[in-house]
Amino acid sequence: MGPACDAIIVGAGHNGLVAANYLARSGLKVAVLEARYVVGGACVTEELIKGAKFSSCAFVQGTFRPEIVDELKLRDFGLEMTAPDVQGLAIFPDGSHVCLWKDLDRTVRELERISQREAQGFLEFGIRLQRFGRLMKPFLFRADPPKRSEVMKAFEDAGETELYNEFMLASTNGLVGKYFSSDHVRGLLTFLGLVSVWAGPDTPEGAYLYGYHAIGEFEDTIGRWAFVKGGMGGITQALARAAESHGVEITVNAAVSEIIVEGGHVGGVRLASGEELKAGIVVSNAHPKLTFLKLLQPRHLKSRFKEAVERIDTKGAMARVHLLVDQLPHYVGFESAAEGWQHRGLVVLGCSIENYHKAHAAQLEGIFPDDLAVELVIQSVSDPTLAPQGLHTITLGVQHTPFELAEGDWDSRKREWGDLVCENLYRYAPNLRDHILGRHIITPLDLERDYGLVGGNIFHIPMTMEYSFDARPSPAFGGYRTPVKGLYLCGAGTHPGGAVTGMPGRNAAHAVLADRSGTVADAAIAPSSKGFIERLMESDSGSKLGYRVARNPLLRPLTRYLSKNRRG
Repeated sequence: MGPACDAIIVGAGHNGLVAANYLARSGLKVAVLEARYVVGGACVTEELIKGAKFSSCAFVQGTFRPEIVDELKLRDFGLEMTAPDVQGLAIFPDGSHVCLWKDLDRTVRELERISQREAQGFLEFGIRLQRFGRLMKPFLFRADPPKRSEVMKAFEDAGETELYNEFMLASTNGLVGKYFSSDHVRGLLTFLGLVSVWAGPDTPEGAYLYGYHAIGEFEDTIGRWAFVKGGMGGITQALARAAESHGVEITVNAAVSEIIVEGGHVGGVRLASGEELKAGIVVSNAHPKLTFLKLLQPRHLKSRFKEAVERIDTKGAMARVHLLVDQLPHYVGFESAAEGWQHRGLVVLGCSIENYHKAHAAQLEGIFPDDLAVELVIQSVSDPTLAPQGLHTITLGVQHTPFELAEGDWDSRKREWGDLVCENLYRYAPNLRDHILGRHIITPLDLERDYGLVGGNIFHIPMTMEYSFDARPSPAFGGYRTPVKGLYLCGAGTHPGGAVTGMPGRNAAHAVLADRSGTVADAAIAPSSKGFIERLMESDSGSKLGYRVARNPLLRPLTRYLSKNRRG
C-alpha cells in the first residue's frame, strides 16, 4: 500500500472521493481505503443480477453540484448525464395519470388539463422553490457550517420569513396543499418530500426535505434530474479516475478496523488485515456513529461526547427491489407494453395521501402495509448498456419501511417483502407477472450491513431541522472537525446533508486545508444558474402571462410576484 501519506480517506463513497480530489489537487498525498470490492458507497453501479447492471441505492442524479463537476473536470474522466423528457409520472389504479415534463410549457399544459389552479400553483411553487434555493445557497458551501439563527436572519433580512416557515417548518402535505388541490398532483409531489423519512405527510418540519432538494440543479435548472450513463456508479468512477490522475491511491477490499490515535492526535489507521497505514490526517466518509463508536477506541472520547453520538437519531429507512425483465410494463391506462415515453422517466405508482398515512402508521408498528407507493425507473430504455439485448432493468423503491419488524426480521421476511412489492407493481403493470427473469432485494438491514447506512437511512441522519446546519451530525456538536485532532468527517451525516451532492466532501476538504494553512476556512461558491424564474420568463408559459391575467384574475398575484422576484 506504500509509505505513509498526508491524508487517509476512510470510505470511497462519493463524498470521500470528492474530498480526496480536492486534497490531492492541493498537493497532499492521499490514500482512499474502501471496505467493499468496489468504490462508490451508496452511489454505485453493480451487477446485482447476472448480465445486468443496476444503480444499487441512489438511482437518479438531481443534486450533485455542477460546480464540483466543473472544478474537478469530471466530464474529462467519463462522466455523462442526460435528463429524460419525463421527470415525474404518477399512475393511478383507474389508469389515470399525470406527468411532469422536462419542458416547462408542456408541464403547464398538462396541468391546465386538470385545472387552471393546478397550472398556476405549479408556476408559483416553482418560483418559491427557486427563491428558497437561492437564499440557501450561500450557506451550503461552508467549511464552518452556519448556525440556524444565521440562516433565519438571512430570510428575515430578505423579507422572506413566510418562505422560511413554508420550507423549514411546515409539513410536506401542508406545503404541497398550499399550491395544489388535485389529489393526483398532490400525491405525486408529496411523494418527493417523503424520501427515507420517519414521518408522515402531516409531520411538522417534513417540508425541509423539499427545501433541501431545492439546492439541486441540472442543466442550470433547479429541480431537474438526470440519468448517469452506466448508472450512478458513473459519478464515483469518474471521481476515482480524477483522483488517481492527481496521485491518489485507492484500495478496495481494505476495511478499516481502527482509527489510530496517539497523544490525542490521529496517527493513521489499522486495517482488518492488521496492516497499519500512517497519516496525520484521517477523513472519515463513514457514518458518524460508525466513526466514533466502532473505529475509535472508547478512551479517546469523553463520556459526554460519546453519549451525544449514541443519541443521534438514524430512523428513516427505505428498501429497493431490482428486476430483470423481458418485457416492458404495460401500465393500466396505456395502449401496450411497446416502448414509449411512459418508460423513460421516474414513475410513481399508488401515490395517494391515504397510502402515505397508512405507510407511516405501518412503519411505526413495524409491519408491512398492503398498499404501497412504489417508485420505478427503467434506465435500460435510455441506456441499453445496462442490460442484455432484448431485456430491461427495473429498479423499484419503497419509502416508509420500518427498520425493526414487529415479527421476524428482514432476513427471514425478505422474500415476503419482495413478493409484496411485486404484487403492488402488478396492479399497475399486470403483464410483468410472467416476464420477470431475475430479482434482487435490498432491505433496510442490507443498507446498514452492506452499505454502512446505519438504520437503513440513506441520509445517515434524518433531514430535519433538529439535525441541520451546525447541529449536524448532532445538536451537541456539528461540522467536519472532531474532538480528535486530525480527524474529520465528510459524509452525509455532516452539513448540508445527504443525497448525492458532493458538498460535505468538498466542505470537509476545505476545512482540512484551512487547518493546515492556519487560514479562515472558505468553501464558498458564487451563485450561478438561471433556474425556474428565468426559464419561466423565457418560456411560452411566461410570455403569455399577460394574456392569461386578462382571462384569469387568479394569476395577477403571480405576475406581481414575478415582477418583484425575477432577478432574485
